[in-house]
Amino acid sequence: MSEKSHLLIPLAAMDLLRREAVEAYPEECCGVLLGRWTAQPSRTLEVHEVVVTQNSATDRREERFVIDPRHLLGAQRKARHQGLEVVGYYHSHPDSGATPGQVDREAAWPEVCYLILGVSEMWVTEVRCWRLHEAGEAFTEMGIGYS
Repeated sequence: MSEKSHLLIPLAAMDLLRREAVEAYPEECCGVLLGRWTAQPSRTLEVHEVVVTQNSATDRREERFVIDPRHLLGAQRKARHQGLEVVGYYHSHPDSGATPGQVDREAAWPEVCYLILGVSEMWVTEVRCWRLHEAGEAFTEMGIGYS
């Protein structure tokens, strides 16, 4: 991950995520990003589809999310059927910025992206995307573009 990678997401998908974040407020929304990496050296992660899931966390839903394993399996099957991969996850941070916190780091995996939407009661205030370093100690921010 020496060069900065970028996320390319359809504008319609981003509009959907913004609506989901506002509707879920004051709890976190979450879901799965399906797509693929473009060939080197561009290091662009192209999102082709968003799979909206319910936050299945049983407590502290305003600061954490859990994707039901059955929904994750469904997203993986959908990706495989379309010739795509699960390339990342999205979630919101109610009344907070779009920077990963300790809870995010503890649950994160390398090689996938984490799109985070900072949200207040009425609107999304910030959108940022992150990848966890191989060593699992810190995140690197990805640029975001829209198609």
